[in-house]
Amino acid sequence: MDMKVCKRRKTTKVPPPTELLDELVTEILLRLPVKSLLRFKSVSKAWRATISDPFFVRSHLRQSASRCRQNPSLLVTPHTLEHVIDGEPWPSTFSSDISFYQWQPPSSEEEESEPRFVMHSDDFLEEFNSVCYFAHCDGLVVAPTNTNVYLFNPATRDAMRLPVNDRNKMYQYVACLPAGLGRDPRTGRHKVVRAFYRSRNPLTGVHDMGMEVFTVGVDSDSWREITPNPLYPVAEWITPVFAKGALFWIIEKRGLDPSPRGILRLSLDDESFSVTHLPDSLDPALDESFILDEVHGELFLTAFSSSELTWRKPLNIWTLVEQDTRWEHRYTLDVSGMAHPVALLPGGGAMIVRASHYISRYDLQTHEINTICELESLRYQHDGTPEEDAGSGQEIFYFNVIPYTESLVRI
Repeated sequence: MDMKVCKRRKTTKVPPPTELLDELVTEILLRLPVKSLLRFKSVSKAWRATISDPFFVRSHLRQSASRCRQNPSLLVTPHTLEHVIDGEPWPSTFSSDISFYQWQPPSSEEEESEPRFVMHSDDFLEEFNSVCYFAHCDGLVVAPTNTNVYLFNPATRDAMRLPVNDRNKMYQYVACLPAGLGRDPRTGRHKVVRAFYRSRNPLTGVHDMGMEVFTVGVDSDSWREITPNPLYPVAEWITPVFAKGALFWIIEKRGLDPSPRGILRLSLDDESFSVTHLPDSLDPALDESFILDEVHGELFLTAFSSSELTWRKPLNIWTLVEQDTRWEHRYTLDVSGMAHPVALLPGGGAMIVRASHYISRYDLQTHEINTICELESLRYQHDGTPEEDAGSGQEIFYFNVIPYTESLVRI
């Protein structure tokens, strides 16, 4: 009887293709924070090339933005005064130190008093003495001051002072010229836009203003003037808001006849100006008493529900829809005083709002509001230095608080 002998076939493991390994590594790297990626650049030339690749930078930004929708992140900068001068409408004694601290809503287990570690800090050695509200886009931050405009990426700890020119003819070193930051939807380039003064009509008091643009990564030593001129002058000290490919500015209406019922819109792709009309349901008496914010890519307009002098008035919030041509009333908040909407929490049932030095959680169903952070009570800490309360004993004037998405975007 013949017996068939089955020989065991020798098998060898086939290693996965190099391309598959590279894709796996890339997917892992995309989920890491910027701080880790900066360290991993030194692992190999291949990793450095991957992390520096513009496609990777854009993909990582999308991942970071998606995480922030699930767990909103804020960037906090305490501004201290060297001393106080009585009677100043806006202080001229700001500290020239700019420090960024990242804050996220605490989990149920986390202590609210947990120290906040500095992401980035620069002391500009008395280059300026007054600071305006910051602007944020894709991990970049613009800080307008009364002398210079500064551009930061707090996550990569990169910073630059934008070029100086002589286009502005008024209020030198007194006012912070309004400056905003946004992304050109056509080229993907980031642009800093600043308004400047040419002259003032002595009869009407209306300013003749122009605007100039600095394209990040393209313009290295100069601003480029935008032509034609803006349709209307814009309000001083108020930072424009970027949403849906455009910057939106508050119009300075003093002396204008007729007075436009709208906000100035600058499209960043073709750099053209237009006017976006205010919501029809906004009380006309409040046409100059509203605030603009960007929340998850949408433009929010917040105003009191009426101009009546009552102790407690609800806030109405509209969002701009249909290609910037129509406002939709979205929320009503039962709060006392003005508040900035900062972020919507997952599920859409609650909103993070900021009023003065307080950050709160507002329940959109029950209308309950709970303070989750007192900025003055947080402990701020530099790497390797002892903990300290905000300001280190100096007089805190205010906090710059902006929604934040960390990124590898270069400046």
